[in-house]
Amino acid sequence: MKKIKATTQIREDKNDLGFGSRLSQQANSRMMNRDGTFNVDRDGMSIIKSMSMYHWLITITWTKFLSIMSAFYVVINFIFAFGYYFAGSDALNGAESTTMTNHFWNCFFFSVETFATIGYGALSPRNFPANWLMTFEAFFGLFCAAMATGLLFARFARPNAKILYSDNAITAPFKNGKALMVRIINQRTSQLINIEAQIIFSFMQEKDGRRVRQYHTLPLDRQKVTFFPLHWTIVHDIDEKSPLHNKNQVMLEETETEMFVLITATDETYSQTVHSRSSYRFDEIVWGAKFKDIFEKGTSGKAIGVNMKRIHDFEKIELS
Repeated sequence: MKKIKATTQIREDKNDLGFGSRLSQQANSRMMNRDGTFNVDRDGMSIIKSMSMYHWLITITWTKFLSIMSAFYVVINFIFAFGYYFAGSDALNGAESTTMTNHFWNCFFFSVETFATIGYGALSPRNFPANWLMTFEAFFGLFCAAMATGLLFARFARPNAKILYSDNAITAPFKNGKALMVRIINQRTSQLINIEAQIIFSFMQEKDGRRVRQYHTLPLDRQKVTFFPLHWTIVHDIDEKSPLHNKNQVMLEETETEMFVLITATDETYSQTVHSRSSYRFDEIVWGAKFKDIFEKGTSGKAIGVNMKRIHDFEKIELS
C-alpha cells in the first residue's frame, strides 16, 4: 500500500501586510500597538545576537538615553576609582588624605579628570600600577568619547516622523452619508511634504470552519497631500463597497476589528522618506461623532493657527 503523507497547509492572505496566517488567527490580541510597535514576542535567540545595541541606543527616548549615558559615566569612574584605591596609598601625587574615604574620593575625581582628559594637574599618578591604569583609562576614555559623539550625531541626524494621531477614530457624517475619520498632525516645526496615507481595515471572519483575519485596504477621499502645515483628517467614505457598510459598534467588537494607519512622507530638512504608523481597535473607534474644530486666530502676523491640544476632542452626534 502507498503511504499518504498528511500535510497541513495554511494559506496566506495576500493582503495581510506580512503578519502571517498564524498571527491572523489569534483572537483577542492586538497586532500593532498605538505607538506603531508590533505586539509580537521574539524568542529562541540570545540577547547579544537578537539585540543591536547601536540601533537600540539611537531609537530609545532621550530620557532613557541620557540616563544610561550618565549611569555609565558614573559607574566607569567608580570602577577606575577602586583600581587607583587598591594601587596603594601612594598611588597619587597631591592626594592629601587623612581617611580612607577621602582617599577613595581623591581616586574617583582623578579618574574623572583622566577619563574626560581634563587634567587639572593637582593630582597625578605616582607608582607603577597607577601609571598603567591611567594609561588604559586615557585610551578607554577617548574610545568612549568617540562612541558617545557618534551616537549623539546619529540621534540628531536620523530622520523620523513625529506624527500625533487622534486618540480615537470616528464615524461622522460625510457628504450624503457617513465616513470613517482619523485626525493627524505634525508635532515638529520641520515640514513634511508629499504625505501619503493608507488605512487597512481588518476583522475576524468565519472561513473553512475557523475564524481568520481578513484585510481590506480602504479607499480614501484624499490619499495624498502635498503640504502638511496644519492638521489632516484622513477620510474613508463608507459607501456600498466599503467593508464598514451596514456595520455598527457591536459588529466591530464581535469581529475584533483592528484598523492600521500608515503614513509615508518626505522630511524637507533631510530630503529623505520617513514613516509613521498606528492602529485602532474596535473600542477606539467611536460610532457617531465628529471632531471638534481646532483652528484659532493666528498670532504675530500668522494667517491661522491650530491648537494641538484639541486634536483628540470630539463630540457625540446621531448618525442618520
